Parts: sequence; C-alpha cells; structure tokens
Amino acid sequence: ADTTVENDINAKCCLCRTKWTVYRNQFKCNRSLCRVPVIVCDLCTTTATKKPETLICELCREGYRAPSAIPDLVSMKRKADKIVESNNTDGSKLSEKELLSKKPKTYYKDRLFIRRLPLAITFTKLKEVFGPIKFANWLTDKSSGGFYGSCVVVMNSATDMGKVLEMASTKGGIKIEKKKIKIAKVFVKDGEEDVFEVFNQKEYPPMI
Repeated sequence: ADTTVENDINAKCCLCRTKWTVYRNQFKCNRSLCRVPVIVCDLCTTTATKKPETLICELCREGYRAPSAIPDLVSMKRKADKIVESNNTDGSKLSEKELLSKKPKTYYKDRLFIRRLPLAITFTKLKEVFGPIKFANWLTDKSSGGFYGSCVVVMNSATDMGKVLEMASTKGGIKIEKKKIKIAKVFVKDGEEDVFEVFNQKEYPPMI
C-alpha cells in the first residue's frame, strides 16, 4: 500500500530533488511574499535548518511572483456597474451572457468548497473532520499542477452538508492543525462538466 501511495504522488525534496512524499518540520519557501510549505527529505533536514534561505518552492523556482499590491475590488466593481448602466440607457437588449449573469445563483445541495487546508491533508482526515463525504476533488495550480490547500467535496446528503455549514458558522469554526478552515457552498455553472460523474478518488492531493 505504501508503494502505491509513493507512486501516486509526484513529490520531491526541494533541495536535493530526490523523490520524497513526507512533509515534516514545517519548512517554508524563503521568498518573503511566498512562504509556501516545502518538502525536505531526512538527509537535507540539517541543511534546511542551518540555511533556510536555500529553501525555494517549485512556483518560485519557475519564476512565479506573487502580486505585491491588493486590487481595489470595490472601485473595480463600481466601474463595472457604471459600464453596464451606460451600455443599457438606450433600451438595447442585453446579451445572452449578461442575462445569465443576472440570473439568481443555484447552489448544489450536497457540495462544499473548502480552502485553507493543510498541504498534507488526506481524504481519510477530511471524513474524520467533516463527516460522511463521498468524494473530494483536490484543486491544483494550473501551471505547476501542485495542490494549494483547496478542494470541492460531495457530501452524502443535504442534511450532512447543512451540519458542516452550521459547525463552520460557530465562533470557533472548524479547525485542522489549529488552522481555521474556510467553507462555502458551490453554485451550479451552466454548461459546466460534472467532474464527479466519473471520478477516481485519491487519498492524497497531488504534490510537486
């Protein structure tokens, strides 16, 4: 079983590049705006501890740079609203895309979007925390293919989903490894393919 897991996860030590699947000691990327957890093998642990500046995640290694400024979302929304208003003052018909955007959102009755998960999370751990889960789709970065702490889960029923949302709404919320987890309902997108129709559940999220 351990061999199957090893083959299923494409992970490596960030220093010596040896295949390694165990995340220990809470090592993180040294880039100030990044700080993403990185995997270090047993042989490189001493080096990582003495020279943390050598720790670089796969995204930073490929040249990715995190945004240095937070976008003004409120201002952007106001500008967008003004454009919509100005485009329809002459009584012209809205496009099909605009009409769809004005439709009330319909939410799945059994699905939840979960984020801020530990990178070393497992499907078994999710079921221990959230209860009866059918599937968990690990969401990955489009460029690197690495897991970034978010997933979409399918609960056994709408009742089970309601219990999770109720727990998340309490003052303490839901925590894993002392980290408060963010949870939201998933809305149905027109024309979107349902990935859960034919789904192969994996115990571990993909790692680089």
